[in-house]
Amino acid sequence: MNQQSLPLQDSASKYEDIKSQLRELYINDHRPWLVGFSGGKDSTLVASLIFSVAFETPPEKRNKPIAILCTDTRVEIPAILETVEGTLANMQRFSSKNNLNIEVHLLRPPADQSFWVNIVGRGYPPPNRTFRWCTQRLKIDPVTVFVQKRTSQWGEAILHLGARRAESSTRARSLKERSLSNGLRRHENLAKVWIANPIEHLTTEEVWAYLLQRKNIWGDDNKNLYRLYSNASGGECPLVVDKNTPSCGNSRFGCWTCTVVEKDKASQGLLASGDKRMEHLIEFRDVLAWYRDPLNGKRDTKRMNGADGSGPLTLQSRKELLEKILELEKLSGIKILSDEELFLIQRHWKAARCSDTGDGVAKIVSKSRGIKMKESKEQNELVELENNICKEKQINPETLRRLLSKAAEYSESGKAHGLPDDLLRILQDEL
Repeated sequence: MNQQSLPLQDSASKYEDIKSQLRELYINDHRPWLVGFSGGKDSTLVASLIFSVAFETPPEKRNKPIAILCTDTRVEIPAILETVEGTLANMQRFSSKNNLNIEVHLLRPPADQSFWVNIVGRGYPPPNRTFRWCTQRLKIDPVTVFVQKRTSQWGEAILHLGARRAESSTRARSLKERSLSNGLRRHENLAKVWIANPIEHLTTEEVWAYLLQRKNIWGDDNKNLYRLYSNASGGECPLVVDKNTPSCGNSRFGCWTCTVVEKDKASQGLLASGDKRMEHLIEFRDVLAWYRDPLNGKRDTKRMNGADGSGPLTLQSRKELLEKILELEKLSGIKILSDEELFLIQRHWKAARCSDTGDGVAKIVSKSRGIKMKESKEQNELVELENNICKEKQINPETLRRLLSKAAEYSESGKAHGLPDDLLRILQDEL
């Protein structure tokens, strides 16, 4: 991108037209606003325009609730996440100081749906193009839960996104095909949500022209953002609100663990620009892709439903990956696994085929970190009770552990659908 070639003057009227439309919607439409923010150029421009409109509105008319929504998958590229967190903090300070009624929210998936609990705990193979389980769990679900809670209070809401037709032919076709009502599109899955794309018709050059000729109203000047793009040589992963929103393409900011793309240009670019943390993260991404390949013997020969075929990662493979992750923490200086995730991984191991006795995670953590994971008195008493029951009833201890762990998993989620089938499959493994 050549900053000298950006049209700094020609597009001024376009920006003012967008702000004028936003201002009219802000004042004359009662519905609260949601704003998708990923930290990339497009969502930064949308947020900047909306902040400006709110700030320029007389204080007595700043009654509209606005929520800035950003997702942290827990496996974001470190440099991107650091930039986003700093920007969100500046946004919140500016809003609070000027009573803009704007709140920022960094949404994360619950620990039991994290990338690592699914892979190392449940044994899900790392995602590929045909089994991209990560998008729903890590991106769509956290946003959906938040939006549903808010719309239950508000009624309807308008969600502003940074989608542009110039991004790709697929995006242009998607925007064109959706029906319009007063410039808004109905969300396909959230009945109370309307979608607005205020910068839909801007070009990439026009986006950068706006961002580079003025500071964001909350204080950032966007030069660091420009350098980040230059270093990463990639695009941004938008806030994903449904499966029709492209999660990430071949040029992307997103998860450093992504095994959907063949080459992660953003990670490679950041490494080349001097971010040494990326060297070890990129190497581990390649390890994940290797473990995904059934030909390498790291996956079960039965699927999760009991049918023959390439199934989840074997328990031994999950143990190997846990050891490698803990080693990666030392090499990169990044905390990857939380204590809560470690306990959840252990629970899933107890429910796995060829299950763990209940201390596998603790042993690996103790060996790697040199500290002992805490074990509750109740946990020790439960293990003793399980062993006594197995002896008295002549039950396979592994089967009992798997049944109890699976029941506990469903109990915490508050959902019983699917539990009988899962319990039956565990019993069938004994036949």
